[in-house]
Amino acid sequence: MIILDERNFLHKELESKGFEVFDFYDNPQVLSLKAFNSLELKRRGEFLLIDTQTLLNHPGELESFKSVMNTFMGAVFFHEQSNQKAQEWVKDEGAFLTKIIGEYSLPMPQLTWTILSNQLQFFWGLIEDQKKLQKHMAQFSLELDQVLQNAEFEMVRAKKVHDTLVPRRSEEIKGVHFSNKYAAGEGGGGEFYDLLPSTSKVHQILISSQSYLISSAILGLLGQYRGKEFNPQAFLKDVENEIETINNAKKKKSAVDLLILELDLGTLTLTALSESKSEIYSQVKGRLALKKDQSIQLAKDEKVIVFSTGFIFNWNEGHPERNISDFLKVEENKPSGELMSELFFQLKEGKESQFLKKDATVVMMEVSRHGIHKV
Repeated sequence: MIILDERNFLHKELESKGFEVFDFYDNPQVLSLKAFNSLELKRRGEFLLIDTQTLLNHPGELESFKSVMNTFMGAVFFHEQSNQKAQEWVKDEGAFLTKIIGEYSLPMPQLTWTILSNQLQFFWGLIEDQKKLQKHMAQFSLELDQVLQNAEFEMVRAKKVHDTLVPRRSEEIKGVHFSNKYAAGEGGGGEFYDLLPSTSKVHQILISSQSYLISSAILGLLGQYRGKEFNPQAFLKDVENEIETINNAKKKKSAVDLLILELDLGTLTLTALSESKSEIYSQVKGRLALKKDQSIQLAKDEKVIVFSTGFIFNWNEGHPERNISDFLKVEENKPSGELMSELFFQLKEGKESQFLKKDATVVMMEVSRHGIHKV
C-alpha cells in the first residue's frame, strides 16, 4: 500500500484506528507528491490512500498525479470535514478519474472506519487472488512452452525419420510407372501423397496443408475410402466439409491444397478432379494447365511430373530466376530415378538446415512404350 500524505495527517489517523493489524496495511509506504509523481508508469496491483490537501498544495503537479494514479488498482481520498475545497475537488474530479473507489471526511464515526477497513480488506483479497492467478498462469505458460518445445522436437524427429526411411515410392500398374519422392519441411502441417488403384483407373491424391489437424482429418477420411471402389466426388465433398468444420472453429483459417488426378489405364486419359495450385508438367507438352474436370490424353513413353505447392514454394525461393520447364527440358533424357534425385538436389542446394522451408513432393507418371492402351 502507498499513502500520499505530506502532512502526516492521514498516516497518523490510520494508526490511531489500529489499521496496522490488517494484512493489507503491512509495510505502508508514505510518499510526498514529488516522489509519487516520479514513480514509473506501469501497472500496479495495489491501491492508494491520498490526503487530498497534499494535492491542493501543488496545483501544478495535478496532471502528473492523475497519470500515475491511473496505474493503481484504486484510490481512496481523505480530508477534513471543514475542508470544503478538498471535498469539491474530489467531487469534480470523480466524474473523470475512474480509479476513485472512495472519499471520506475526517473525523468520522467508528462505523465508517469499520466500513472503510472492510472495503480495503475486500480489495486486498481481490489483489491477492489476482496475484495467485498470475502465478498459476505464469507456471502454466512455462509448462505449455515445454509441451510445445517437446512437440516441436518430436515433429522434427518424425519428419527426419520419414524423410530418411520413406523418401521414395515406386509402383507399376498396367504399363504406367508411378513414383514419388518427399522431403520434409520445417513448417507445420505437411504434404501427403497416396495412390489408389481400381479395376480400370488410378487415382492420385496429393494433400498440402499447414495444419496438422486438417492433414490428420483428411488422412483419416482417406483411410475410410481405401480398400473399396474409390468415389472421388464423395471423398472431395467429405474433405470440404471437414475443412470447413475445422476452420470455422479457428480464428485464423488454414489454407489447404488438394489435388486429385484420375488416370484411365485403358485410354491414358488424365483428368483433374479438383482445383489445385500444384503444377503439372509433361516432358513432351510442357506445362499442363489442367483445371477441375479438364482432361488430357497421354502418349506412349510420355512422362508427366507433378510438383506440390511446397515444392514450388521452395523452388521459387532457391531458384527465382530458373524456370522448371526449362530445367526439365535440359534433363529430359535422364531416367526417372535420376531426374527425381536431381530435382531434390537442386531444391536443397545451399541450404544449411536439414529441412526445407516447407514439405515438398514430386510425383511422376511414365507411360511404357510397350503397354497395351487405347491411344
